[in-house]
Amino acid sequence: MQATEMKKYYLVIIIMLCLGRVSNAQISLNLALNSRPQPWLADWASPVNGVMVITLIQSAIQVDPAIKIRTTLLDQNGATVGISNINAARVYLLKPGVNQFTIADALQLQNLNLNGSVRILLQRTGRLAAGQYQLMVEITNTAGDVVRTKQTKPFFVASYQLPILMQPTNGSELDAHIAQSVITFRWTALVPSNELPTYRVQVFEILSGQTPMQAFRGNRPLLDEQAIKGTTQYIWRPNLPMLDSTANKRFIWTVQTLDIKGAPIPTADMNIQGRSEPAIFGIINQTGLNKKNDPVKQ
Repeated sequence: MQATEMKKYYLVIIIMLCLGRVSNAQISLNLALNSRPQPWLADWASPVNGVMVITLIQSAIQVDPAIKIRTTLLDQNGATVGISNINAARVYLLKPGVNQFTIADALQLQNLNLNGSVRILLQRTGRLAAGQYQLMVEITNTAGDVVRTKQTKPFFVASYQLPILMQPTNGSELDAHIAQSVITFRWTALVPSNELPTYRVQVFEILSGQTPMQAFRGNRPLLDEQAIKGTTQYIWRPNLPMLDSTANKRFIWTVQTLDIKGAPIPTADMNIQGRSEPAIFGIINQTGLNKKNDPVKQ
């Protein structure tokens, strides 16, 4: 008799486990996230970033179609850098079959509580810092206390190498007869070039008694112009008095790289505002030579 009761007991457990599996299987999640999504999180509604599909499977078992979404953002080490507020999450009513959402719905940016440094950077640039991340999405009941299905997908935020100044090179001296009419600036392209950036050429005169970096940080630029989109060259026609023997000059120049929204390309040091390492050049006239230029010092 005891053996018979034990068999019945095990049978009940097996049935309950099977029902539980069936019940959990009533809602499935497919998170098709682009491994290199757009860098601006506010744009994740765009289809280029992927889609989230939640399928409500019809069966004899009644399934509550009301759900909430819990989102967790993890770094490459699996540490949490942000998690959504499940209490404030929107309630969705699933229809039978396929329910399609954007990746922005999965991210829940407006409902995502981010760590301090991540939040500050996002507020300043609209982007995450460069690196590897994971997006974990959990589908829960409306109370948020039962996870019905979940999925985790990795994605990567690219790090950028700012352009390197090529011409005029640091410490170079230009012939005043040519420089008074035209000075050509050249630099390398942004790497990687997933987007078409804007390059902004800035030239500052180094006045008497100034260090190069004092001029760079404190003077108004003589030149502050954008190059033609997609090009890495700018031709300046300065029309400055460079042939007078007293008019030898020194300049410091850089390129500021802006994204397609007009914001500086983010780097590890956000204070440089997307500006490449500056270079110094001088102008030499026929009758006098200026002193050899110093290397750029911070």
